[in-house]
Parts: sequence; structure tokens; C-alpha cells
Amino acid sequence: MRRLNRKKTLSLVKELDAFPKVPDSYVETSASGGTVSLIAFTTMALLTIMEFSVYQDTWMKYEYEVDKDFSSKLRINIDITVAMKCQCKYTFNLLSPCIIYGLNNC
Repeated sequence: MRRLNRKKTLSLVKELDAFPKVPDSYVETSASGGTVSLIAFTTMALLTIMEFSVYQDTWMKYEYEVDKDFSSKLRINIDITVAMKCQCKYTFNLLSPCIIYGLNNC
């Protein structure tokens, strides 16, 4: 790959136009355009202020209640995969603290 010298590189950067120029007819100012711009800016400012005030006034309300149903049990299913050489199956029962081993060719 050919290296560019400093002058050529600088001229390439100067010629680069990342933002093409718009026609002059798009840049002309008018009273109606200024009015639309002011209305849009005012609307955006009001929406920003309203959103910020809602953010400031939001608060969390925590409520706790004791579970009075002692006969029910919470069912929790846990799937664990362990990378092992043999096809062993281990099952852990949360209701009784024991591990059940299912051995298949270990």
C-alpha cells in the first residue's frame, strides 16, 4: 500500500465533506418557520420539565404480609447441568435434605 505524504493527506482531509451543503432556499428565515421552531422548543421544554417532575415525585411503597397458610409448601425446581465424563444423575430434594444418586455406568 502506498503511503501518502503529509500534504496530500492534509488536502484529502480538507476536501472531505461529511455534511453536504443544503440549497440556500432551505436556509432562508421566515416568521412562520421561527414560530414553528419556538412552539417546538417550548413543547420539548415543557415535556422535559414534566417528565423530570414525575421522576422526582415517584416513590416506592413496600407492603409486607405474613403468610398464614402453614400447610402449603413452596415448590422450587432447580436444573443444574454438570460437565462429567460419566452419565450420573444427581437429584437434590429441597423438601428433605438428601441427595439421590442415579448411577448409569459410572
